[in-house]
Amino acid sequence: MLAGGNTVRSSEGILMPKVMLKVRNKPILEYVLQELSRNGVNELVIAAGEGSEQITSYFGNGSSFGVRITYLIEEKRRGTEGALLLAKGLVGPEPFFVVNGDNMYKFDLLNMYKQHLATKAVVTIALTTAEKTSNFGVIKLEGSKIMEFTEKPVIGKSQLVSTGMYIFDKSALDMIEPSSQPSMLESGLFPRLAEIGKLYGYVISGAWQPLISNNIEGSIKKMEKLVASASF
Repeated sequence: MLAGGNTVRSSEGILMPKVMLKVRNKPILEYVLQELSRNGVNELVIAAGEGSEQITSYFGNGSSFGVRITYLIEEKRRGTEGALLLAKGLVGPEPFFVVNGDNMYKFDLLNMYKQHLATKAVVTIALTTAEKTSNFGVIKLEGSKIMEFTEKPVIGKSQLVSTGMYIFDKSALDMIEPSSQPSMLESGLFPRLAEIGKLYGYVISGAWQPLISNNIEGSIKKMEKLVASASF
């Protein structure tokens, strides 16, 4: 689970990781944990950075939330690729989920996992449609194969976007190039996998609400509506 990045101020003026912003008195990350647990995903690794003590003190070892949590604390920002490289020794041989912890999800993960196995994808990305695509990774899809991945384009060629929920084959970690600077999946690994035909997409049927950095207040309000309507 990716829970790093810059801290932000809550509506009460408290500096905290984005994943700890409250939606109806619960951190966004708690909703994500609950959804993963509902889908049978109970062994979690949380990669956290600035403000990590707020995450570790709230969730502990995860037992109160029906999961088991191992923490990776980044001493410096490494980006999403760097965070995954830190976790390389903690994942087994089976495909595993990688999840952005500041998005809210409500959909069935089993069929996505089945498709990932059937296509022999290196990475499968959960996809949905969006009217405004400039805040997301935009996808050109043929069948279930992603032909092109473009991060936050000014003009999108498609309405399909990444939800920040992925399934990784362990071999994907060997394809991430180590870097002394923060490096991102969206500008590194994903476009390379699309070029060699190993990046696949799964169009979800369910609810998704991202936390958009330039509209946090508006995003929280939409999350609150989602919680009220989707029985989180």
